[in-house]
Amino acid sequence: MRPKDLDLVRNLPLLAGICGDTFASLTSGASLEWCSREAVLVTEGEVPDFLHVLVTGAATLSSRADSGQETVLDILCRGDCFAPAAVLADAPSLTSAKLLDPSQILLLSAPVVRAQVARDPVFAHRVMQALAGQFRTLVREVKDLKFRNTTQRLSAFILDQVDRAEDGVAVELPVSRRVLASRLGMTPEQLSRTFAKLSHRDLHISGSTIIVPSIERLRRLCSDGTP
Repeated sequence: MRPKDLDLVRNLPLLAGICGDTFASLTSGASLEWCSREAVLVTEGEVPDFLHVLVTGAATLSSRADSGQETVLDILCRGDCFAPAAVLADAPSLTSAKLLDPSQILLLSAPVVRAQVARDPVFAHRVMQALAGQFRTLVREVKDLKFRNTTQRLSAFILDQVDRAEDGVAVELPVSRRVLASRLGMTPEQLSRTFAKLSHRDLHISGSTIIVPSIERLRRLCSDGTP
């Protein structure tokens, strides 16, 4: 990797604070690549050769049923990595990863990642943090699907996107409504009806921009789902 590429990836959450030897070992055979929108980086059922780390852009983790139906399990952003559990276990990935935007991806050799996890406790901790974050996200999604109605799920997702807790804050949806519907366990029609239910009084919606008139009311919607 070129020196400027090393500077770019050095502060990624997965690599921040690791010792120089570990960083050198991980990046000596690594590559930094631009990939096009909708490129599939990890395929469900295949053993990954690399740990892919998202440097810029966005991606989805998805899974496909035997019937062919596909569902989005998670939306990834800068610093996230794809299928770390499959890389550590040297086992088939349980999800596929597809890019939502043209993205820059760091590819770390899977055998080298496993070797450095065994050798360096600081790097092992970084990988454990990535695993824990994805595990907690999936558990929250299961709980949402079992315990929350569509209004609660959409309200909670929007609240997660809020970067400052003040009334009138604007939120940009990070993905298309089709992808968002799949992520929230809804059909596109259900998502449209839920947006319509929350429009005007609870949310002001213009395309992919959402204005939240009252943060407190949005929090209540997450709890009881009653507009």
